[in-house]
Amino acid sequence: MAMKIQLFSHLRERVLSSVWMTLFLALLLGIVYLFQGSQRIAYVILFGFVLGCLIEWGYACFISTTWKKYYIWPLGSVFILIGGMAFLESFNTKGWTSWIVIVASSIFTDTFAYLCGSLMKGPKIFPSVSAAKTYSGAIGGLALSCICTVTLGAFLHHPIGWGSAAALSVFAQLGDFLESWAKRHLEIKDSGNWIKGHGGVIDRTDSWWMTAIGYGIEPWI
Repeated sequence: MAMKIQLFSHLRERVLSSVWMTLFLALLLGIVYLFQGSQRIAYVILFGFVLGCLIEWGYACFISTTWKKYYIWPLGSVFILIGGMAFLESFNTKGWTSWIVIVASSIFTDTFAYLCGSLMKGPKIFPSVSAAKTYSGAIGGLALSCICTVTLGAFLHHPIGWGSAAALSVFAQLGDFLESWAKRHLEIKDSGNWIKGHGGVIDRTDSWWMTAIGYGIEPWI
């Protein structure tokens, strides 16, 4: 009973943090929509988001006491910049709905992977990188995320095929693993402490960057 209470307590924190991040994104996208999809407004929003994440990442590396930060910091910074360019390209080619699809796919994957992994448990994928991620969570997150992403795409008149939805989910999970790897080498738990129960902004958006990259290259795979 105590384990179930703890599970749903953690799940509630995860869902609430996802809701707040989604509402924040919806507000920003609402501004873009009110300005008729103005590229200038979208660029300002994206620039502020990328800059904020770069600052948080720089601070996380600064407080780390390991020498590994001297190569992990530039790698992480380049990753964020590439993700930012991927977001920019998706907006220029598919419009603001592409941002909703990218972020929603990441959130679906993260939330369902956590829920399925916590309920079904099973073997770990890479325990040396992330002690919590299981095969059951990865598969469950992928399957349920596909259903939700395809449905959302249809609702937004932004068609997403099943293969594309699966690819986005895989990229989202890869982004999560990359940040876990970086934090493990930096010997830090979180990138910041802005979001209760989830640390910093990067802790909640690590999969966004990779999903945006996947969104851009998926048609070429």
